[in-house]
Amino acid sequence: MPSPARPTRLDRSRGFTLLELMATLLIVTVLCALALPAFSASVSRMRADMLRMQLVSVFNSARSTAITRFEPVTVCPSGDGLHCGDDWSRGWLIHRDRGSGTASPAPADALQYRQGYRDTAVVARSSQDRQRLRFQADGRSGGSPLTVAICAGGQLHGQVVVNNVGRTRATRIRDTTACPH
Repeated sequence: MPSPARPTRLDRSRGFTLLELMATLLIVTVLCALALPAFSASVSRMRADMLRMQLVSVFNSARSTAITRFEPVTVCPSGDGLHCGDDWSRGWLIHRDRGSGTASPAPADALQYRQGYRDTAVVARSSQDRQRLRFQADGRSGGSPLTVAICAGGQLHGQVVVNNVGRTRATRIRDTTACPH
């Protein structure tokens, strides 16, 4: 009966040892831990850019709705779709404005709700603590111009401005400026 073949040195050297695998995983973990803060900041800046574009769209949509329905329409920051809040990054609510001035429009008056971001590094607050933007039936925005400052990581990242005529424009801030709120 032939004897079993002994493993050659080539057969034993295939694959990784447990020690080599653990060392590789440790190196990958350290590299990921070092890259995570930079990646988080990039994601927050990207969300701030998307928020800036979405706010332009929602303000234009509210203005268009007011003109089409020929009635006042208000858009306000809202995290739950029921109450107006103060942070535009958490979401917004477009509703018919019956002139009550309350922070909780009637559910029947709600026209559109969009949930925002839960990223605490992204904050968007309006100038002069205005918590709503009202468009009149002809599309004009009464009162003073509204400016929404969008901050990412404590730095001013962009602004959305609605003038008295109701036109919306957005700017991206390239300089390093502290968030105004």
